[in-house]
Amino acid sequence: MTMANLSNPQLIEEMRWQLREVEARKAENAKALAAAGEVTEVTSPDETVTVTVGPGGVIGEVRLTDKALASSASALGEVITATIRRALTGKPAPRPDPVEDDHDEPIDTVFDL
Repeated sequence: MTMANLSNPQLIEEMRWQLREVEARKAENAKALAAAGEVTEVTSPDETVTVTVGPGGVIGEVRLTDKALASSASALGEVITATIRRALTGKPAPRPDPVEDDHDEPIDTVFDL
């Protein structure tokens, strides 16, 4: 039976089951990372993104606050990328310029001429 053939209550129950499965896997992954060695947790300077990194640079989790969703896609992408880099290297992330970004193209785009 496909999802298209399910009634609304069945769809809701299927989604709840899937959410429970995701949460269970997430808990298992967190336990495995903790058992495998040191887990590093880094939060962005604006406290909108938190990244956990396990042994060997394995990204365990990326968490966003509701505030993160208020920014543009490109700005959020930059914060996530900077936070991951900081978690992997231990180097502090540069603070972004307070200039509002009104385009969706990444700032670090390289053009071949």
